[in-house]
Amino acid sequence: MFGGKRRIDRVLAPDFTAGIEDIDMDELRRRRDLSRAELEYLSFLRRLVQGRRDILQHELERRQRGGDPESIIDQLAAILADAPVGSSRGEALLLAIPDEEISLARRRVERLVSDSGLSNLPALSDEELEDAVTRIDEEERNLSDLRGRVIEVHDLLQAELVRRYREQLGGKFR
Repeated sequence: MFGGKRRIDRVLAPDFTAGIEDIDMDELRRRRDLSRAELEYLSFLRRLVQGRRDILQHELERRQRGGDPESIIDQLAAILADAPVGSSRGEALLLAIPDEEISLARRRVERLVSDSGLSNLPALSDEELEDAVTRIDEEERNLSDLRGRVIEVHDLLQAELVRRYREQLGGKFR
């Protein structure tokens, strides 16, 4: 939703990068930092979603193998340790995610599959587990799409900053 008040709406609005060459340096840095904050949030949210999915998928596979029901707590470290790592740009976390945003991310993920359901996986039917995995997969695809779009904005702003710094330095050494 362009023109919205959420950070994602502002970052993805067409006017956020329009006329980038004419935006003053302070505003350019502010916009780059805003896009980076949104990227950090989306990455955190995506990791939460992927962790929930790994737990559910592990339970589905356990059932298909005919394995004995296990406590999810007993298996949690192994499940998450074996989880494939999603695509990464190799960047370290630069910004701390505020507690309020962490809470929002957790609530968003809990709407997909409640933590109470995760703590008692044997009580869920195969159909409920499969439905939850499907919802999580859809959410992960949506988050990946949004994250990719935010990366494009961030990279565009960062490239403009680098161009200007090089231009400034080039003028000093000529």
